[in-house]
Amino acid sequence: GFQAGSLESFEVHGSDVGEFKKVELGHDGATPESCWLVDELAVAVPTKGVKYIFACKCWLAKDRGDGLTARVFNVLDAEAIAISQKIIYEVTVVTGDVQNAGTDTRIFMSVFGANGSTEEMLLEKNEDRFERGQEDTFNMEVDDIEPLRKLRLRIDGSGSRPDWFLDKVIMRNLTTEEVSMFTYEEWLSRTQGPKRTMTCEMPAVVDEEVMVELTTYTIQVKTSDVAAAGTDANVWLIVFGENGDTGTLVLKDSNKSNKFERKQVDTFRFADVLSLGDLSKVRVWHDNTGPAPGWHLEHIDVKDEIMDKTFRFPCDRWLSKNDDDGQIMRELPCANNDYLDLSEKTKYEISVTTGEVETKENVWIVLEGKKARSKEFVMENSSKKKRFLQGNVDQFEFSSKNLGDIAAICLGHTPKDGKKVKGEVYWHVEEIVVKEKELGNKYIFFCNALIPLSPKRDEFLTFECKKAIESFASKARSLVPVKYEIIVITGDEKGAGTDANVFITIFGSNGDSGRRQLRQRFRNLFEREQTDRFLLEMLDMGELQRVRMEHDNSGLSPGWLLDRVEITNTANGVTTMFLCGKWLDTKKADGQIVRVLYPKY
Repeated sequence: GFQAGSLESFEVHGSDVGEFKKVELGHDGATPESCWLVDELAVAVPTKGVKYIFACKCWLAKDRGDGLTARVFNVLDAEAIAISQKIIYEVTVVTGDVQNAGTDTRIFMSVFGANGSTEEMLLEKNEDRFERGQEDTFNMEVDDIEPLRKLRLRIDGSGSRPDWFLDKVIMRNLTTEEVSMFTYEEWLSRTQGPKRTMTCEMPAVVDEEVMVELTTYTIQVKTSDVAAAGTDANVWLIVFGENGDTGTLVLKDSNKSNKFERKQVDTFRFADVLSLGDLSKVRVWHDNTGPAPGWHLEHIDVKDEIMDKTFRFPCDRWLSKNDDDGQIMRELPCANNDYLDLSEKTKYEISVTTGEVETKENVWIVLEGKKARSKEFVMENSSKKKRFLQGNVDQFEFSSKNLGDIAAICLGHTPKDGKKVKGEVYWHVEEIVVKEKELGNKYIFFCNALIPLSPKRDEFLTFECKKAIESFASKARSLVPVKYEIIVITGDEKGAGTDANVFITIFGSNGDSGRRQLRQRFRNLFEREQTDRFLLEMLDMGELQRVRMEHDNSGLSPGWLLDRVEITNTANGVTTMFLCGKWLDTKKADGQIVRVLYPKY
């Protein structure tokens, strides 16, 4: 390790050291050959959601520079980047006690929660895991998406024993101690068992309650009535909803012998799948094969048989490399989510948690929204209905004009009858949760403060929103098509350009874009020190959180030095920059051809 130009990664687990102050890096080499030029040191703390990058560019050597073989780097000199925050779960995987149940195939896990989903994570074999009748327990860092809804496991069929009999998976949140159980009791295999599948989904069972129920999806696909609308290409679909997504569905077995012909409706049934609840969008694409692969899609209808509800996804556009904007993948928002009328007035529900010091007096609150500021709302105490008792949670409701997202609150503590205050009197507020009733968005304020009793209205404390939880309905309504300008800048070193095909996946607060190829006709892309521009239409991603850049290692010289990526939402003009400065090359650095980049603010 630590060869010239190399990039090394290590994972270390230990007790929480609290707030980072300094990092020491050194080596024990005493000989002249052990001189080491450190270019950069990056320390990521996933449980805190932060990554520190130290631009070292210094020698650690007895006979170079200042002769030191160890250095201390101060966090104040580092660049801090927000990365996705993780929670530590204890994961127990139980392999069945049947003949040949054990496996050495590669196992991938995705978790779906009410507040998002994880990417696929590899479950490490570690030599002896996943053997017959065994319980394997290990810790995993998982995105903060609780409460958990379902789990998806996929095997890739590699290894000398590609089949696996999975009994169950148990996940325990080490912070809250909540346990979610996922039971399968069947083979994951191409050849064994009744299902002959390499992917399975299991609903979370928490305190004996099943979080998601089984349903049948009937999917109707209407091809448009325009010239050459039909396609012979292979078509795939992913449906997204409250409980995650369906995974990739192959639109293969239609009620029609020749699928996706002009003006035709094709029907596909998918039985025994976990219901997604209300739906938000679908992602549909084809592989551009066949004599005339261009396809003009009118709409897609998805019926959830258990809910007895049909969701419509209008398209009325080409999925064609030669028509419209040249894209063969489209994301379609659900038309059912348009009808919600956000009137001028809305109701706000306020939950107040009192701490150590209670009060018999009144409390007042003002909500500071991004659109407007509310009037003062008095939360009244009375001898009949005592509020603000130690450790209690009290709820109040009031109507107001729609304020937009709640950014802050003002809290005051005032005598019931306006009388003067003798001495210093306080009320201890622990937490305030504001819920907007129409869409169900929640705004959480961790106050933990003493509010002084005062008849004056200009004596109050202000708290900023520490955590906002956007409801599914709100997210679904914000899914409108947006054109994103993507600028990719290749580095300036020998051999920096690539001939490989390059792909991007964008992740935002509204989900991900799917893997998109960055292509242009008649242009040599991604050459040394070159800037390439692309325009991709996607459903509004919300706040951009990260991008994944990758290539397929094809062509004569596939290695690529990516300098940076800049993405502009052309609807609101906001540009987000993602710095890379690293090789995507199987023969250089750490040999990776995939890089995950976080925004630089």
